[in-house]
Amino acid sequence: MKNLSILFSIMLLAGMMIYSGCKKDDGPTPPTLTFKSGTGYITANTSAKYGDTLWFDVAAKSNGTDKLVKFQVYANETLVIDSTIGTQEFEGVYYSLKSILDKEVWKFVTTDIAGNKATDSIVITGSFGEINSYGPITLGAQNNTTDKGFISFSNSTSTTYTMDEAFHHQADIDMFLFYENTASHQNMHTLAAPGSNITGIFTGDSSPVNYITKNVTYFVKTTLTAAQFDAVANDAVILYSFDPNNKFKKAKVLTAGDVYAFMLQSGKYGLLKVISTTGVEDGSAQFSVKIQK
Repeated sequence: MKNLSILFSIMLLAGMMIYSGCKKDDGPTPPTLTFKSGTGYITANTSAKYGDTLWFDVAAKSNGTDKLVKFQVYANETLVIDSTIGTQEFEGVYYSLKSILDKEVWKFVTTDIAGNKATDSIVITGSFGEINSYGPITLGAQNNTTDKGFISFSNSTSTTYTMDEAFHHQADIDMFLFYENTASHQNMHTLAAPGSNITGIFTGDSSPVNYITKNVTYFVKTTLTAAQFDAVANDAVILYSFDPNNKFKKAKVLTAGDVYAFMLQSGKYGLLKVISTTGVEDGSAQFSVKIQK
C-alpha cells in the first residue's frame, strides 16, 4: 500500500510538470505603432520622385502599464531621430526629401521602460525620370572650319550647326563652344549659350549677339567623376547635382574628366562630361551628355 501511494504521488507530480510545461507563456506585451493616414501622409510602401517630400505621421501606444521612453527613426539603418519620451502615448510627424537612392527603408522603433519594443518599416522606391544619352559630341571653336560649333538638344535629339545654320534655329540653340585667352579673359575652351551675351568672339551678321531669341543655359561644375557620370541611368543624380545657388552662364576652362550639371532654357536638366579639348581658337572640345527626356 505504501509503495502504491508513492507511485501515485510520482505520477501526480509528473502530471503537474507536464501541465506546467504546456501552459501558454503570455510573455511581455509590447507597445504598438500605427501610421496615421491623411492627405500627403505615407502609410505603406510606395514610390517617389527625387526631391519629393515624404511625410510620416506615426503614433506609438504603450501596453497600458509600461511607459514609452524612446522613439527612434532610421533611414537605411542610419539613426536620424532619437527622441527620449516618458508617456503612455506619443505621436510624431516627420518628413524627408526623396534621395537619389533606388530604395529607402524607413524604420520606426518605440521602446518602453521595460525594454519592450515595437518596430515597423516603410519602403520608398525611387520613381526617377528617364534620360537620353548623347556622345561623343565634338564642337568646334569660333575659327574651326571643320567641326560645327553650335548644338541643340531640342526634340530629344542632339543636332549640331555651323554659326550660319544656327542663326536660322535661334530658338533651338542651347550651347556653343569658343576659345578665349586674353589678358582680361582666360576662359580657354568654354561652353556658353546665346543668352550668355558673349561678345568679341563671333563676328558677322549671324553672330549670336544678333539673335532675337537668346536661350540661356546654366552650368554647375560638379564633383562627379567620369566613372560616376558613366553610371548615371536616370535623372536623380542629374537633379541632385545641379546647385541653383552656384550656377553660371558658361562652363569655362573645360578639362578632360570634368563633369558639369546644366539647365536648359526648356527647363530640362542634364550632365556633361568633358572627354578632351584640342587647339585654341581653331580647336575643338569633345564631350558626352545625359539629359532628361
